[in-house]
Amino acid sequence: MKVLIIVTNISNPYLGPSTVGYNIQKGFEKIGPLLERENVEIRFSSINDHFSRRISKNIEITHTARYPPVTFTGEIQALINKPRERFDVVHCHTIYDIFPFLFNTKTIFTLHGIFWREFHFKNNLYSRMYCLLAKTRLGLALPRLAKLIAVSPYVVQELASKKFDTSKAMVIENPVSDRFFNVKKRDDNMILYPAALTPRKNQLRFLEAVSTIEKELKDYRIVFTGSGDPDYAAMLKHFVRKHSLTNVEFLGKVPYSQMLDLYSRASMVAQTSLEETSSMVCIEALATGTPVVASKVGGIPYTVKDGTDGLLVNPLDVREIAQNILVLTDKRLREKLGANAKRNAERFRSERIARKHLELYLSC
Repeated sequence: MKVLIIVTNISNPYLGPSTVGYNIQKGFEKIGPLLERENVEIRFSSINDHFSRRISKNIEITHTARYPPVTFTGEIQALINKPRERFDVVHCHTIYDIFPFLFNTKTIFTLHGIFWREFHFKNNLYSRMYCLLAKTRLGLALPRLAKLIAVSPYVVQELASKKFDTSKAMVIENPVSDRFFNVKKRDDNMILYPAALTPRKNQLRFLEAVSTIEKELKDYRIVFTGSGDPDYAAMLKHFVRKHSLTNVEFLGKVPYSQMLDLYSRASMVAQTSLEETSSMVCIEALATGTPVVASKVGGIPYTVKDGTDGLLVNPLDVREIAQNILVLTDKRLREKLGANAKRNAERFRSERIARKHLELYLSC
């Protein structure tokens, strides 16, 4: 069996789908002998990657390119770059790349974002057009898909709410690299908020909560990573200056490898987003044994068990966010929740998720 997996740049993973693709590839490396026994060959077509290489006898990575405006020309570019050889199964992580394969190949699509939810957080016409067109594309493709992978039960609920046919949907959660399980905790009195700086990620309300308990957090560094909306980033930094929050830092876009060190040093991880399909931040935090303060929205409650491996909050309630940050200043509680988190994160190991994907490919 020959399988083509189309993903965004997995050589330099950054943000959700790219990281997921990277972790899936690592998972397939782990089950290499099983791929050989089942006679399965996997090719990753990595979008905007820089080079091709063979990973093993049964796994290779090739690179392809996409150029703006992808929102309007994605299908055309996907068709032009379609491989000449035939594949038994094509698994797409991007909405545009589905269409060249729908009529003659078993095609699987992983839905990483809820377009109609994200629409409300876009602040320019182009981004909103992307969301509207992506929802239309999904509606056109769904009837001909072999399967749709939902990265959390929340995705299935959202599809049903918009009257999409969910009979082809199955839940396979996002994987996390073993490198996160191998992190040794140092707990350097640091609160880590790793996310793109956008209104959807809700860093401003988190900072508002921090400002109300500034004295209690005087011994903690509060670190934000990620780039994003320049205006929103400027607003966050203005708030920090206005309220003299001298222990707050913005590190910008941080390489994937450096995140391991930050998770190691983090006492807790925060993600008080207004909408999340499935939070890679929460999954990575749990794998490192770091408790989280996270929103009880979207797919997060299916990842974080409130009071067991983290604390869930109303992302609109500044007081509730502040109270739960203070709860996790108790080091003994952090250690207890962190130990639970590491155990509960076992279900996200890349090898386990790769096995689920392989079972799906074989069933097709």
